[in-house]
This record gives sequence, structure tokens and C-alpha cells, in this order.
Amino acid sequence: MTPLIHNYSKLAGQTVHWDTSDNKDCYLKNINDPVTRQRLESLGFIDSPIDYTYNSHGFRTAEFDRNFDVVCFGCSFTMGTGIHATDTWPSQLAAITGLQVANLGHAGSSNDTAFRLADYYLRLLRPKYAVWLQTDRHRIELIDDGIPVSINIMATDTHNLCAKDYFVKTWFSSDTNQLLNLQKNTLAFEQLCQRLEITAIILERANIKTNPWPLNDARDLIHPGANTYQALAHQVANLLSVKG
Repeated sequence: MTPLIHNYSKLAGQTVHWDTSDNKDCYLKNINDPVTRQRLESLGFIDSPIDYTYNSHGFRTAEFDRNFDVVCFGCSFTMGTGIHATDTWPSQLAAITGLQVANLGHAGSSNDTAFRLADYYLRLLRPKYAVWLQTDRHRIELIDDGIPVSINIMATDTHNLCAKDYFVKTWFSSDTNQLLNLQKNTLAFEQLCQRLEITAIILERANIKTNPWPLNDARDLIHPGANTYQALAHQVANLLSVKG
């Protein structure tokens, strides 16, 4: 099975201890502040390393040498930025249901990316269920086949040269573009699953309730933690039982 290029391809087969907003500088800043240090202590993140272990395809999940019942797609809220792998909602879903669950989420990825990954990996993995936790609709994916590389950008990514491009700036200037893009990806995901005879479960981003920094329960104090994802895992498990 040939890996598909995406923004985590370079980490395929590796284990790292920091990722995106859950970075060492952020951690050191928080432990040097009495308020946020107390928060990290209460959450058990002081001197408690987090392993981000990626399979040979660059996903924080088991190798694709087995049969999966469920394949999950999404962004950092699915991959599990700032939490242990066992606390992600796909991992908790597996613990609740006893099903084999693959986590194909990537931090910072767009709904474009979710569909592109689904279009490739669902044909190969052939699970019974495909669960997609939609990400921020203010993101788009650009592919450069020449490098090759996948770039996910947001309207606020002013440091990225792509975000200064006329087309990209114009695209982001209207909510209509973003809503249409989400609708197209949603319909495409549903049609793909229907053709492959896979049951599709699509969750809107609003299913995850987040608080302003620094009130969330991941190590970066930006992302949700294990309890939030536990509630989501139970929600998904109920949907699986209804559609099963």
C-alpha cells in the first residue's frame, strides 16, 4: 500500500514528543507561569511526556496490516494534539465498542484533506464505518505535485506566502466560498461511502465544545482533553449502534 502525500508524511514511522501548538516553547512558558502551571499539574502533564507515534503512512494509529471496522477523519481534534494517544476519541471509541478503529486525523488539516484521504484510504482499508469530524471551514488545502507537498492554510496564516495570493485572499473574503466548499466535501464524502458500501457518519465541528485559552484540558491548554473526547466517543458509539 503506497502512502499518500500529506502534511505529516515526513513523520512516517517516527515518534516525536511535540506537535504543532503542543510545542516545547509553549510548555515551558506555561510551567513558568504559576496559574497555568497549576492547571498543568491538575491535569497530570508536568514531566509526563506525550508520544506522537506515526505509522508508516504518517498517521497516529496502528499499521494498516489489519482489518479495521471504523476509520476516522478530522484535524487535531481527531489526531489528539496535546493528549496521549489512548485519550483520543478514536482510541476511546475502540475501548468502548471493542471495534478496530483507525485514526486518520491530522493537526491543521482541512475538510479538503479529509475527503482526499478518505477517497484514497477507504478504498484500501474497506471498513464498515467511516466517521468524519469536520474541521474549521476556514481552511483549504493546496497541493503542489512538483515537491510533492500538501499545504493547509487559513485566512489568518499571514506568514504563509500562499495566504497573500490574490485568489486565496479573495476566496477567504466571502463566507459563501467556505460554506460551498464544506458542502461539496460533505456530499463527496457521502457519495464515496455510498459507492463503497461504507456507512458514513459525519459530525459537525460544533460537536466539540471548546473554551478560550487557557481553559482546555490538553497539554497546550488550547485543545480539548480526554473527558471531552470521551463524551464524543460515546456519542459516536451510539450512532454506530443505531446505524449498525
